[in-house]
Amino acid sequence: MRFMPTLCAVVLMTPVAGLSQSSQPQEIRVDTGSRVRIAAPIFGPEKQVGTVVSLSRDTLGLRQGASTASRLVATSDITALEVSSGRHTRKAKGALWGLLIGASSGAVLGYTMYKEPDCTNQGFGCIDIIGPHSKSENAVWSGVAGGILGLVVGTLVGMSSTETWAPGVVGAR
Repeated sequence: MRFMPTLCAVVLMTPVAGLSQSSQPQEIRVDTGSRVRIAAPIFGPEKQVGTVVSLSRDTLGLRQGASTASRLVATSDITALEVSSGRHTRKAKGALWGLLIGASSGAVLGYTMYKEPDCTNQGFGCIDIIGPHSKSENAVWSGVAGGILGLVVGTLVGMSSTETWAPGVVGAR
C-alpha cells in the first residue's frame, strides 16, 4: 500500500527536477544577415526586430520588415541585443499538458457524476451490459476520453510557431 503514494510523489517531482537543471544560454556573435531583436534609445522603449545588413565595430545597420532602407545604430547605444535561434512549435509539450489535464479532469468528473443504473421502470428486468458498473470504472473511461480530447486540443494549441531568442554580442565586447 505504500507503493502508490511513493510512486505518485516521484512522478510529481520529476518535472521539477528537470526544470531546475537549465543552463544559461551562450552569447551568439552577430553577423550580417542575422535576425536580431534590439533595444536602443533611438527606437524608444520597445525592442525592434530586423535583419542586420551592415556591421562594423561602431555601427550596426538594421533593416526592418519588408523595407529596403536600413537604420544605423551605434553599437555603444545598444542596450540589449538578441539573435534569433530559429522558429519552433510546442506540439509535444502542448500534447503532454493536454493529456494530463484532460485525463485528470475526465477522471474526476466521471467519478463524481456516476449514478447507479435505475432498473425500476424496465419491464423485463435490469440488463446493464455495456455501461460502467462502478464509480472507479466510470472514472477510468472518462479519464481515457478526457485524455484523448486533451491530447488533441493540446497538440492544436502547441502548433503555433514561436521564435527563440538568445543573447547576442557585436564583435569582441
